[in-house]
Amino acid sequence: MARIKRVTEVPQSDLLTQQQAVDKLGLSANRVRWLIINGHLQRGVTADGQAGGVTRASVELESTWRSGATPLQRLRRVLGYAFTWMP
Repeated sequence: MARIKRVTEVPQSDLLTQQQAVDKLGLSANRVRWLIINGHLQRGVTADGQAGGVTRASVELESTWRSGATPLQRLRRVLGYAFTWMP
């Protein structure tokens, strides 16, 4: 079953590029792509479709989660990935 790629229309000021998300979260570019694929970072686009990236709100939410997540919550997320991607 294929995942539906959700893209939200947001103002240009509420979009971050993937590189800006990398810098804000302090992660590698591959890790940020993984967070987008698994739905933890929300993709966004301007109303005219000219600019895209990730929403500022989703990056802030992920940053908040990472700063307060317990080891058990982190393990639960990793296991969720494993079961999501199992054939």
